[in-house]
Amino acid sequence: MKIHDEIKNFVIVLAATITFISTYYIMMPVIPEHMLYLGFDNLTIGTVMGLFSISSMIARPVGGVMINSYGSKKVMFISIILFFLTPFLLKLPYAIPGLSLTLLIYGFTVGAFTVASATFSADIASSENLTRFMGYNSIAVIIAKGLAPAAGIKLMEGYGFTAAVWGTVIVAAIAMVLLFFSSDVSTSKQSQGNSSFLSVLLNRSVYLPTIVLFCGMVTFGAISAMLPLFAVAKGITGTEYFFIINTAVVVATRLVIGRWSNRYLEELVAVALAVLTLSFIFMSFVDSFPKLIVAAMIYGVGFALLFPLMTSLLVINIYEVSRSMALGVLTAAFDLGVAAGVMLGGFSKYIDFKWLYLYLAVLPFIGFCLYQCVYRPFIREQRMKYKGAS
Repeated sequence: MKIHDEIKNFVIVLAATITFISTYYIMMPVIPEHMLYLGFDNLTIGTVMGLFSISSMIARPVGGVMINSYGSKKVMFISIILFFLTPFLLKLPYAIPGLSLTLLIYGFTVGAFTVASATFSADIASSENLTRFMGYNSIAVIIAKGLAPAAGIKLMEGYGFTAAVWGTVIVAAIAMVLLFFSSDVSTSKQSQGNSSFLSVLLNRSVYLPTIVLFCGMVTFGAISAMLPLFAVAKGITGTEYFFIINTAVVVATRLVIGRWSNRYLEELVAVALAVLTLSFIFMSFVDSFPKLIVAAMIYGVGFALLFPLMTSLLVINIYEVSRSMALGVLTAAFDLGVAAGVMLGGFSKYIDFKWLYLYLAVLPFIGFCLYQCVYRPFIREQRMKYKGAS
């Protein structure tokens, strides 16, 4: 692919990724507040919100299989079309079934779209642009996850629940229009290797980084998704600024670290897990808006490093299995971690957030230990093995 077409297609898919991923994240802080208004308790809210991540987790590897069959662009279109069912489901007369089905569709469409977008970016990238494109693709997802919740809060406060729902429809339509201008690409320029789902799942190059990413991403569910409930419990207002500042820190961190990410990739992943552990510990002491902003900055640094760098680490070190399916399994860990964080956050009904966050800090610390003691030595073994074979 010519460099002009490579850049054009990448920019289009990057913009489509930001807009479509924003659909759920506009609603992420809106739905818990809406459910509180309807009279549901924290545990029920946490359980319903967790359906998104469970569905998305399942959709990631399923999306990988679909990409092998239909191509990444078609999977992105399928995801958007399926999403358009959600406004009708939210009109169902009983709140829990409608909200549950909506969260399941949000999860499936966002999960499949994310894998298709990442695979598309990897497939169009030249060898010298691969790590850079994967990093920018992750930034696109991060921007949506950071800015869209603030937009959702503003829509909910200013115009109500229905306005937030229709806001998601508008951004989904924009994403669909953008995709019409992108080119079709083959599912992979390299050998896909073994495309059996079980063989991909049980490959150490896949399941080790998947477990590590899961341990780190528990922070997203327990902090970001549960922030509206945390703010109510602590009497803190202005939570939309948490998302704005967190996203600004994430983007700035990625741009600053980008030039060193190739050279210090493994070291930066270790730093990310340590910072995410610290973010849980610090959140346990947050009782005011200024402390919340500091927490947003600490968490932003850890999140900015872990997700894109773990994705790049897998792409660089994957052998003998399908890239799209490996990315599907890895990114499923993001959603499983978020689901676990949201559901564990629901126990704030019984445990004060202070102690809950201190207990949860154990999970990213376990991820740090697993990464340092198991995954990094395995990566070195694999590199020696395949370099020797070549």
